[in-house]
Amino acid sequence: MFQHILVAHDLSPDADLALQRAVQLARQTGARLSLLHVLDERDPSADEHAARAWLQERLREQQLDQLELWIRRGPAVEEILTQAEGLEADLLVLGRHHRGSSQGFAGTTLERIMLESTAPLLLVVAPAEAPYRRAMAALDFSRCATRAMQCAWQLLDGDAELHALHVHEMAEVHGPDPEGLVLQQELFDQLVEDIQQQLPQTGALLSYSLHQGERSNCLDAALRDWQPQLLALGSHSRGEMSSALLGSLARQFLDQPPCDILIAR
Repeated sequence: MFQHILVAHDLSPDADLALQRAVQLARQTGARLSLLHVLDERDPSADEHAARAWLQERLREQQLDQLELWIRRGPAVEEILTQAEGLEADLLVLGRHHRGSSQGFAGTTLERIMLESTAPLLLVVAPAEAPYRRAMAALDFSRCATRAMQCAWQLLDGDAELHALHVHEMAEVHGPDPEGLVLQQELFDQLVEDIQQQLPQTGALLSYSLHQGERSNCLDAALRDWQPQLLALGSHSRGEMSSALLGSLARQFLDQPPCDILIAR
């Protein structure tokens, strides 16, 4: 289970959503919770005392006066990664917005954090009105996708369900491939069985399904049908350059998240 959750907060309403979810998860899992704000070194008007007072007021509102609050000054990516490593955080939580960027934490900033962070990253876009009840994990036989599913499982309690989805990719113009689908089903059954044996007993339910067709179409259809509150993805797919680039699937959903997104390397 997660031991230490770090929230990177930029004083925006979207960052408040991240803090709310992190608080809920910390209370659910018993994890230690820390809050980080990075002052822009290029902005001489950035006031540490004002930022600290603003954040402390937010913490008092949620009865979190004892939470660890860290204020740093410098490049956001480097400071977030340095603090996460120094605190040995095993989950990094961010809101989508980032002050000074029209793309929020999306784009280069978010990619750098995710590619360089050893901890999984949770991008929060929805209010934390209750614990996660429906989660989905996209599996593709890559190690990082398996790790993302395992991490998502740890964020669920006994009333939740996680649905693992694998897409046997095939251009829809070519029609179905029954023999290939049978083989993929056998491999997928074994993969889920292997993962399930490593999952802690939380009381949550695990289901899974295999789809054949174009990946984006199958995933979009599954998201519409399942309506998850959390989507778990590996940072790259099998065959992609994991050490150099963010995977196309991860980038797609980070740019337009349908729900909270958990990504693991």
